Amino acid sequence: MKFLQLFALAIMTSLLFTNCVEDEPESDIKTIELGATLTASMGSDLSTQVYVNLSEALITDVPVNTWELAFENNGEAIRTNSAKKVAVTVPSEGSFDEVTSDQGLVYVYDAEDGDLSKTALAGWELNVPYILDLGIDQNGNTLGKKKLMITAHSSTGISIQYANLDGSGLITDTVVFDGGDFTFYSLISEQTVTVEPANWDFVLTGVSLRTGAPCAALGPGAVPGINCDVYRLSTTAMINHYNGVELAVDDPFADLEQNDDPTSEKNLKTIEDSNYELLTLNDYYSLGSSDAGDAIGRSWLNILTPHSSAIYKVYDFITYLVKDQDGNYYKVRFLAYKGGDNAENGNPTFEYARLEE
Repeated sequence: MKFLQLFALAIMTSLLFTNCVEDEPESDIKTIELGATLTASMGSDLSTQVYVNLSEALITDVPVNTWELAFENNGEAIRTNSAKKVAVTVPSEGSFDEVTSDQGLVYVYDAEDGDLSKTALAGWELNVPYILDLGIDQNGNTLGKKKLMITAHSSTGISIQYANLDGSGLITDTVVFDGGDFTFYSLISEQTVTVEPANWDFVLTGVSLRTGAPCAALGPGAVPGINCDVYRLSTTAMINHYNGVELAVDDPFADLEQNDDPTSEKNLKTIEDSNYELLTLNDYYSLGSSDAGDAIGRSWLNILTPHSSAIYKVYDFITYLVKDQDGNYYKVRFLAYKGGDNAENGNPTFEYARLEE
């Protein structure tokens, strides 16, 4: 009888232990994704910026028209949203109230390489008026212009005032810096906005590029936006160099010219010419890495002639070796620009995997 009691007690103890293990919350277990194939849905009009987190196989979509200005939290740089053609010009008037027109003025854009010393507002000064072109919406419609002045700046925030060029709609605001690298602000919604996720490795975004001649080269016949200084949107990929992301490039045909001629030698190369499967961690070190914001840039993509046909060449034989901000290493290659279910332009598809030793 005593044996049966002990046996029953052992069974009950075993069942109790088993039930406790099964009831552990699944949220305590985190699985790290080692690789994936992802499509970034930017849209054919490039109306979405897509942030990519490789370690979590996570993409975060942010509507381009969310913001116009980004204030550096630990510095003095100010970025403009080149993805929607935001631009800046400096009027001759020294007083905010005296600024009423931008006639004859030439607008400048942030440099496409992400260099903070070459933004449209680089070298800005307190109490100096600027004119801000708010860019375009997702339908290509212009959003108007504002005159802008920065009235104070500290380690915790920045004070601005802005209004329509005729002086109406005056807004005075103090932007308190958040915990990220930049605090983003919308002059359209008159508030700070959340844009960048906490962790990301690169962002696929539009960028304003000048096509044709600069106006300075044409002299009196120059008409900005008509026969010179014409800007168009193009797709680029910017790495998170603010947080230590670095990148090396394996391009088996780096010595070949990259151009828009469909018959050029480099444009005839295919994914079969890629070293992707063979690359290891040692290659990251031997190739040499870069922390430039445009270390990927537009090097993975080209629009072929005739440009009106919208035929894009994706250089799927190029592999990008990425070190993320946590010290993990990945290899990435772009597979298509017309990805997704509808096979439309503006949907880059790429694959990646962990770099092994």
